[in-house]
Formats: sequence, C-alpha cells, structure tokens
Amino acid sequence: MRSSSGEQPAQPLPAALRVAYQLHGVSGHAPLTGPVLAAIRFGSNPGPVTTGAPILTIDVGLDPLHGPAPALAELWFATGAVHTGRWSDGASVPTQVRYAHDEHYLFAVIELDEREHGGILLTAEHAYAAVRRFQQQSGFAHLLRMWNYMDAINEGAGDMERYRQFCVGRGRGLGEVPQGYPSATAVGRQRSDHILQVFWLASKVPGRALENPRQVSAYHYPRIHGPVSPTFARALIAPDDCLLISGTASIVGHVSQHHDDVMAQLEETVRNLSSFAPHISRSRTADSKDLLKVYVRDPAMTDAIAARLRELYPTGDIIFVAADICRRELLLEIEAVLEA
Repeated sequence: MRSSSGEQPAQPLPAALRVAYQLHGVSGHAPLTGPVLAAIRFGSNPGPVTTGAPILTIDVGLDPLHGPAPALAELWFATGAVHTGRWSDGASVPTQVRYAHDEHYLFAVIELDEREHGGILLTAEHAYAAVRRFQQQSGFAHLLRMWNYMDAINEGAGDMERYRQFCVGRGRGLGEVPQGYPSATAVGRQRSDHILQVFWLASKVPGRALENPRQVSAYHYPRIHGPVSPTFARALIAPDDCLLISGTASIVGHVSQHHDDVMAQLEETVRNLSSFAPHISRSRTADSKDLLKVYVRDPAMTDAIAARLRELYPTGDIIFVAADICRRELLLEIEAVLEA
C-alpha cells in the first residue's frame, strides 16, 4: 500500500521496551506492573517472580552481590498479550527452545548440557545452529540482544581456552547475519553446572547496530584473540530507540587495559560506555531509566565498585552479580539498557 504521494508508509514503531530489576524488599523506581515477557532470575534460590501470569523464566545461576541490595530478577515487560511455547529442531539430540512473545518482541532461551554434546565448542555450534533455524521460522527475524552464560570461561590455554572455543562454535552455528550482529554478553559462572545458556531478544523490526570509536569491532579482532572473532555489536538501538549496550570492559582498541587494578578498569569501562552518549534517544522522559548490570570477578571488590558507580549514575538502577569475564585479566564487565 502506498500513500497519495507514492511513497511507502512508514511501519509503526513497536511500543517501548521496559525493563526493571525486581529486588528483595525493594520495589524499584517504577511500579512492576503489566504483562512480563521474560524474567531472568539470579542466585541458587531466586524465589518467585510476582507477576500473576505464566511467563518465560530463565534461571542463570549467577550469584547476586550486595551492592546495596541483591537482585531477584530482571524483568522484560511485554507490550501486549503474551504467548508462550516450546520449539524443537527435530535433531537426533533435539534442541528445545523455550520462548515467549507479544505482538512486537520475542524472548527465547536454549539450555544445553555440554556433557551431551561433546564440550563447549560443539555445544555452542549446536545451540547457535538451533538459534538460526528457530529465528528463520519464528516471525521475529531480527536479533537485538543475546546473553551467553557458561562454566569455566577462562579454563584452558591459548586457543583451547573455553571462551575461544565457544567463539568458534558460535561462529560456525550462527553463520552470516546479513542484518548485522546483535548486542551481546558472554560471561562465566563461578560454580559448575555444565550448562550453556543462550537467550535472546528479537523483533519483527530491525534495530541499528553501533560500534565504539574507542574500540576495534569485536568481529574484527586480530588473530591474537583467537581463531574466530566474537560475533556481536558493541551496542544496538532497538526499534523503539532503546539503547542496548553489550557487555563492556576495560579494552581500548583490542587491548585490555589496567591489569590487576579494578578501579582503573572501572573508569576505562565507564569511558567506553560514555562513548554511546551521542546515540541516546532525544525522546527520553523523566520516567526513562538507565539500568546497569555489573559482572564482578572478585565479590570482595563490589563495595568499592558500587560506591563509584553510585556517584557516576545517581539515578540509575544497578545490580551486581558474581561472574568471570571473557579475558583472565579483566576484573569487571558492565552491560546497560538505556530506555527511550
């Protein structure tokens, strides 16, 4: 259908993404009301998510840290009625996808036991091949944001390090992404359960991938960082203008900075986050929020990190979880959601 001027009418933008951290005994800055698309739950005993309706629940096995309140769940709210389901790829060792979607967005998760798939490389390849096949038939073709949680991310030497092996498997399974890579995070659990978790947010409408001028794009890393470069964008602007910033650390160019100095790493990480300031939506309102999730290698460092971040982001919602970062020398990583 064309307008009277002969131009294609613009496709309406989906309703705004809304994310909130549900905390123990704390309601957060905004009421936690409305239908929920997905709940990402932290800790070994995360407790119930108080939404009153069936939702996609993902228990990630990362322990919350006190800084100042432990997170119970990260809630991604729906923009309308929610439909949940399961999909299987029909392989000899089938991969099951659990998912939930509304009219505009889809959240989905794959959880695979490495012991059943021959280690991290083959497990990642299997998982991402299933992601690709599922996305092709899902009706939500455009990947916006992905998370990858695994055991012992730094175990192994050289190219046999588990993170590098994961990157090989991810690259093989996902293949080319003509519409551009999503924003993403990959971190390691600090207790073993042998499960690779891959979960993601997708949309019917493409987002816009962004790169950081202070950093080499991850997918262009030189060979020194592994046989296959990580396949993600540094950030992505969602169809509603929400800014989804990938896991960000103390890296300039492609080189880690400030080895063994957590506070210097924090300042460098914040400078990398700040590089996306020109892309923050001008339509932000007083109700828009900045949400930061901070992955901390040594829990004893949390108090100092939290104090500094409270100075830098006095109105932001910030949670802290224990996790290993993709490079041994990196002590923290921060991802962010900046609502439109």
